[in-house]
Amino acid sequence: MKDRAYDVLRVVGSSKKRLLWARKGGYGMRVRDLVEMSDLHLVPLTGEVGMDRPIRWVYTTDLMDPGRYLNGGELVLTGMMWRRSPADSAEFMSVTAARHVACIAAGDAAYGTVPPDLVAACVARGIPLLEVPVDVSFATITDRVIHLLTIERQGDLAEQLDRRRKLLAAVAEGAGLDTVLRLWSEGSDVRCMLRTATGRSPVSSAESAGAALAERFLAAGSLPDVVTVDGPPSDVRSARETYSLFPVDVRSEHRATAWFLACEGDFREWPRVRHESVTELASLLALERERIEESRRADRVVAEQLFRLVLSGRSTREEIAGRLAEFGLADHPYVAVSASLHPVADGQLACRILDEVLATVVQDGRTLVSAVDDEAVALLPLRSEDVPDVLRAQAIALAPAMSDGRLLLGVSLPTSGPGGLSAALSEARQARTLAELRGGTVAVLATDEIDSHALLLATVPDDVRRTFLTRVLGPVLAYDERHGSDLIATLEAFLAASGSWTACAERLHVHVNTLRYRIKRIEELTGRSLATLEHRVDFFLALRAR
Repeated sequence: MKDRAYDVLRVVGSSKKRLLWARKGGYGMRVRDLVEMSDLHLVPLTGEVGMDRPIRWVYTTDLMDPGRYLNGGELVLTGMMWRRSPADSAEFMSVTAARHVACIAAGDAAYGTVPPDLVAACVARGIPLLEVPVDVSFATITDRVIHLLTIERQGDLAEQLDRRRKLLAAVAEGAGLDTVLRLWSEGSDVRCMLRTATGRSPVSSAESAGAALAERFLAAGSLPDVVTVDGPPSDVRSARETYSLFPVDVRSEHRATAWFLACEGDFREWPRVRHESVTELASLLALERERIEESRRADRVVAEQLFRLVLSGRSTREEIAGRLAEFGLADHPYVAVSASLHPVADGQLACRILDEVLATVVQDGRTLVSAVDDEAVALLPLRSEDVPDVLRAQAIALAPAMSDGRLLLGVSLPTSGPGGLSAALSEARQARTLAELRGGTVAVLATDEIDSHALLLATVPDDVRRTFLTRVLGPVLAYDERHGSDLIATLEAFLAASGSWTACAERLHVHVNTLRYRIKRIEELTGRSLATLEHRVDFFLALRAR
């Protein structure tokens, strides 16, 4: 009893420096601490492998597959009753390692010693293995571990409550995201980065791996999640870095609008107190984000009023000039942006997504962005000519989150002053409509890219296209149907060969005279001549209109 009390004090009490380090670092009890308890006589069989892993709990099992009972960080005590052959050791370790246990402690009672195949399996998985002598019961080890963890958590609780009071006070006073993160980091040894769905930092310039982390966050099946990404080239510590991703706003209806925390390390191997601390930080940041969103709602109302006035055609030049001046756009060139979601139209969600896309382009100042019925509309100052390219890059970064639909964006030509606003909005909306013709889950189209006949035809109503097709090619289509001929294919091949008789005949594998007969028949049926450019254009557009 005296020896046990001595070891307890030695590990968590008598050494003030060590106790303070354990609480500040959040590691608490480690595998090494357990080995150093002299009365337990535990023998490490895997050297220094995993000796600094934190122990969060203790679990005793003789099941071959105890996975459903493990949450990570456990000291697993086993008498190896599950072992029937050396191959069983690899299977047992595969299950326990997948659950991120802290350590395996195997008793000698069944075999008199720990089999070498279990040692090899632990080394292969990077899990420390301890040998438990026959005269040391699992109950003694369990009692010791639970006792030490209880002592540690009592100390951690006081510090956690003190930090919580400071953080809540900061949030209540509207201290801001950067202050909340700074106060939290002062009492933690793990670095956490706040990121948006595009990898942007809401509090500072983007740090390393932001885009890569955001991509993994958007694609994650469930959260929190553990990911490994490439570290910065200049970082000599490691080419690969492991992060735990925690959602900041679990109420967000779409991953593309969410924020997340990227914390160094694997949360499944963290002490319980650290996991709770990070989860609490995420909740406080969500409250602060809600406050920021609330402060911006007034701007959204002003923007919506302006857009509806202009789109209705009832606005005056003076009204538009006054609203633009409020946002610093009275004498500054700007572009209009229109965004929508397809097939489910949701203007409010499109507005929040567009707001995130624009955040990188407009890093200072106010931006007019608002939902207008089923779409989102925005005006942003033109500070460089590559605005459409930047918007496209930011929007495409959200593609992994658009598995249930498409994000469509249209960008107008640059304009300035109140006189150009109506045309800019019209251009942006038309470009967004045409963007649907492009492939991919995210499509961005700028007005100056509308230089294709396909985009031009897309602006024509369906009934007009059908009428044009019938007037130009109706007799040819009817002739093919009646006679089983293929004049339409001949016409397409002739136009594709730029009117070359020889090239077209070779492509169709027919004699030139046969080709001349077919073309003459098309001209007789339609009353148009393929010898003229004007009629060739009619035929070309009619074929595309199909």
